Amino acid sequence: MDQSRKIVLWSAAILLPAAFYFSAIADLPHITVITIILLVVASLKSTGWRVSDRSVIYLTVLAMAITLFGNYLAPLKQDRFGFMAIFSRPNLSVPFVLYLGALAAGFRRRGHAIGMAAAASILAFGLGGDIRLDGLASERMGEVSKLVAAFPYFFGGTMTIAILAILFGSRSGQKRANWKRPVLLVFSLTAIVGLIWLEYWGYRQNENLFRSLENALLRIGIRQLYTTGRNAAQFGSTPNLMTGMSPEFLAMSDRVALRAVGDEPPGYLRSRSFHRYERGIWHSSEEALGTPLPTTISEGSLSADQLYSVIRMEKTPNAWDIFPDESLQGNVLMIPGDTVSMALIASRVLRFRDGRIEVEAFVREGGYSVFTETRDEESAMQLPDKPGKEFLEVPREVKPVTDGIVEELKLANYPTDAERFMKLQEYFDREFKYSLDWQGPKSEPIKEGDYRPRRRPVPEDMERRFEQRPGFRMGMRTVGRLAGGAVNPRRRQGRFRPRWRPSDPVKYFLTEHRRAHCELFASATALILRSAGVPTRYVTGVICNERHPSGKYYIARYGNAHAWVEAFDRQNKRWVVVDTTPPSITTPAARPDSWQEQLSSRGDYLRLAWFEVLSSLRRGHFAEGTMAALALVWEWLLYLVTHPAWGTLGGFVFGFLIWILLYRRKRRLSDHLTPERRKIQKEYFKLLKKLRRQKVIPKEEVPTAAELLAIVDRHPTMPPPRRIELTNYLNGYLVRRYSTRD
Repeated sequence: MDQSRKIVLWSAAILLPAAFYFSAIADLPHITVITIILLVVASLKSTGWRVSDRSVIYLTVLAMAITLFGNYLAPLKQDRFGFMAIFSRPNLSVPFVLYLGALAAGFRRRGHAIGMAAAASILAFGLGGDIRLDGLASERMGEVSKLVAAFPYFFGGTMTIAILAILFGSRSGQKRANWKRPVLLVFSLTAIVGLIWLEYWGYRQNENLFRSLENALLRIGIRQLYTTGRNAAQFGSTPNLMTGMSPEFLAMSDRVALRAVGDEPPGYLRSRSFHRYERGIWHSSEEALGTPLPTTISEGSLSADQLYSVIRMEKTPNAWDIFPDESLQGNVLMIPGDTVSMALIASRVLRFRDGRIEVEAFVREGGYSVFTETRDEESAMQLPDKPGKEFLEVPREVKPVTDGIVEELKLANYPTDAERFMKLQEYFDREFKYSLDWQGPKSEPIKEGDYRPRRRPVPEDMERRFEQRPGFRMGMRTVGRLAGGAVNPRRRQGRFRPRWRPSDPVKYFLTEHRRAHCELFASATALILRSAGVPTRYVTGVICNERHPSGKYYIARYGNAHAWVEAFDRQNKRWVVVDTTPPSITTPAARPDSWQEQLSSRGDYLRLAWFEVLSSLRRGHFAEGTMAALALVWEWLLYLVTHPAWGTLGGFVFGFLIWILLYRRKRRLSDHLTPERRKIQKEYFKLLKKLRRQKVIPKEEVPTAAELLAIVDRHPTMPPPRRIELTNYLNGYLVRRYSTRD
């Protein structure tokens, strides 16, 4: 075997145990496969690669690109991370060092290649040490993942191979052995063992100091997690009308939450619905567990996504590809109300009675596709087909107000529910205004008979035990004084009546403060229609109807988060969307036509195109992903060429880069010359140009001075005086240019 290829074998023996170990604990077999492929590539050229700055940079960039691309296609699941993985990022750092160690074997420098492989293996074991396996299934590696308990054997075996490689694999081919080398190696290995023992002893002696440093690192990590969480949001939480919009959410109102690719805007995308209202808070069903949706593998032999049936297993022509932004957190999907089925990559999809769709182990980079009955932007979920009495409940605090509005608008006199919806829409447009300044209702005095005590009073023995505790009587007397006599410490549970409480938000909105946001409009609409006998439910989600300037997809921003009502049309026996929020709020706002906005929209389009490429690759549609990537490159090149401003700027930048490359190439030819010899070389290049014009030499050739002497000597038509002149000049040039004396 070629001696240089033995270096690759030694590197493989060092790297592959670490690669296999990490693949097993991370459930990422492709890391071992790619490491083997790179080692094979490193062994192809018999002489190896030339060591230079350029080759090192190219191989480093190649290792980084393979690492990032592999992480997009098969990411490490977040539930396998430990806390310290926040700092080490093993999903990126471990594959990178392994790939770099495999590529370094191609240089065939014994010491460098084997040393790089040993360092990469040690780093891989260290950086990947905070990935856990407790209770986590390995879907790809299977039974192999059980070998991770043998970490000491993997690590010890790798270190043994590395030491043997250093001792024998990196020996030079000298005939006479140098006695200093083995002595230095033994001394180095002994020193390493001693340093490890010394570090352990030092840690035990200063354990408190190191523990304080560890706590400081933990605080840094928690602060990083908190900072990351502030830039994220999610939809589908329980609405609370007692408070206004949070400043953090308002600050994100212009940020894109999701993108939908389709021929028409998807319109209302629901996350979940609520049916029970109680003093400013909407509640959904008490269902704890959802129903798993039936699934089937999507078409295509390499397809990784699955088709989940919401109503029936069907792909309709009405489809949208939805890509949530990385800032949109949570496991609730935003879908149209009449969704028939969905295609996505997830371990399980659950459907709840309130209509929300939750996903487990969802691959967000792949996005999801929804297939609907129609292309109606205001579609509603059609279940249940026979609404129960829970969709007609109105709290007694609000019922007098809603009944009065029903009587005022004479909603009972209209023959159809559709006319009632229209009349109520006109009422809200006329009497109410939209505002984000809602800060909640004011307090109101509690009237006699309005207060309802707790249904289960505190038992007598429990009250006696609390009264016997030290400080109880003094504390209760203090509370009584602060409350102005409203609290009597000897009163039994159920006898205490507070004097003030916040007013009901819907009641306050309908009677006093008629300026609020969509949550109040939707809540009031739902309760008024219930008073008129129409079953309703409160729905939250987002409106996606802003067309991107490219015309190829639609955008939903965080400011498009919305609440509306789904009401049951009793004449047509179907649920419909009723949205009484002013139309000027639900329609997409015009974006400013500025260069900043154009640059932002172009960047958003580039991000979506990248998401589409990743989605196709993650779902196993490799041909589609490749074509999408090529189409993206072509479209951007065409845009840069045809755009009047960007085309000019791009041409200038491209020409400048070409000039820089040519200039650097020309400079490299004379960087090692003195100023005098650089001047001589410049004269020689001028002579070559002149001879090309005279057709003495071809245009594409750059002969050396010795080669030019031979050409001049055998040129058939050159006059003798000219031949003598050129011969004398070239001989003098060779002496001046290559003389060892300056």
